[in-house]
Amino acid sequence: MDKSQHTDYQSRTYPVREDMPYQLKVWRFERWGWYALVVIMLMALLGLFSRGPLSVREAHSLDRKVTVHYEIFHRNGSTNPMKIVVNGQESAPVELELSGDFFDGFSIESMQPEPIKVVSAGQGIRLWLQTDPQGQATLYLMLRGDGLGGYSSRVSGPSSPPLNLTQYILP
Repeated sequence: MDKSQHTDYQSRTYPVREDMPYQLKVWRFERWGWYALVVIMLMALLGLFSRGPLSVREAHSLDRKVTVHYEIFHRNGSTNPMKIVVNGQESAPVELELSGDFFDGFSIESMQPEPIKVVSAGQGIRLWLQTDPQGQATLYLMLRGDGLGGYSSRVSGPSSPPLNLTQYILP
C-alpha cells in the first residue's frame, strides 16, 4: 500500500491538528541526524580526533635513513608517543635535527635513550645518538600538545633530506 493512501500519513484535526507532510520532513531530518552522529562516533573510535588507526602514521625520508612513527591528531594537554629511527654507521654517533613548528605546539615530556649531546639549532634542536652494531639509532619521545591547530615540523638526519610532518592539536 502506498504511504500517501495510508491513514497514518494523512493530516488530522482531531484530537490534535497535524501537518503530516511537515512531520515526515522532520522525521527524515532526524534520521539523517542519527546517521551523522553514528558516522562521527565511528570516526572518533577509529582515531580521527585523537589516538587510533586513522591517526597513526609512518613517514620515511627519501633516502630511507630517517623513519618517524607518530600520530597526526593530538589532544591539547595529552601525551602522545613519537618514535624516530635513524640509520648511520655502526657503533658511531649519528646526528638528528628536530625543527620547524615542533616546539611551538609540543613540549617533550621524555626522551629515551638520552642523547650523547643536545644543542640548540635555530627554531629546533640538534641531537647526537649512539647507533647500535647494525648502524641504527632509535629515539623514543613522549610529546605533550600545548597549542591548538596545525603544526609543520621537520626531522632530518645526517646528509638526509628533511622529513616534513604535519600534526594537529585539537581542544
